[in-house]
Amino acid sequence: MATRFIRTSIVGGALVALLALTGCTAEAQPESPNAAPASVNDTDLHFLAMMTPHHEQAVQMSDIVLAAGGVSEQTRDIAERIRSGQQEEIDIMLGWVGEWQQEPLLAQHSSHIANGMVTPEAMSALAALDGPEVEQTFLEEMVFHHEGAIAMTQDQIDNGGYAELRALAQQMIDVQSAEVVEMNALLAR
Repeated sequence: MATRFIRTSIVGGALVALLALTGCTAEAQPESPNAAPASVNDTDLHFLAMMTPHHEQAVQMSDIVLAAGGVSEQTRDIAERIRSGQQEEIDIMLGWVGEWQQEPLLAQHSSHIANGMVTPEAMSALAALDGPEVEQTFLEEMVFHHEGAIAMTQDQIDNGGYAELRALAQQMIDVQSAEVVEMNALLAR
């Protein structure tokens, strides 16, 4: 995961440098519409560009709580499932990004803090915690994270053009909605 994040950051940095050297801005960079199937629309592309880093942060948050001591088995279990499930979805989304030649768009959005994402400061604070504090904070932050993702994902279902991505988005909503219920139950114990 860290390697993928570093690779994405390096690619993004190289693209920014290339655009600066050519006098273009990221916003002026044309997309490659011919590389994507005809059904792919702007909603699909925006969703991939925003949801990929959103999922990457959920994987990072899960890694933090899984590395901490004093975390209950129930929280470890849900963190494992989040990490595994979202990494699988990241791999699918990155496959489409590569196939459709949308790396510049992904790089353009890679540093945005989208719906439900936590700030870098909150990530650092989470990493500094241990035991019941890291568990409580992880569950609270991940509920917030999932709720933001669900809101963002509904737009993809309603307005996306690519049927396979709409189906993946529905799967995301179903899984994350169930996980929110489970995490709220863990918080209420």
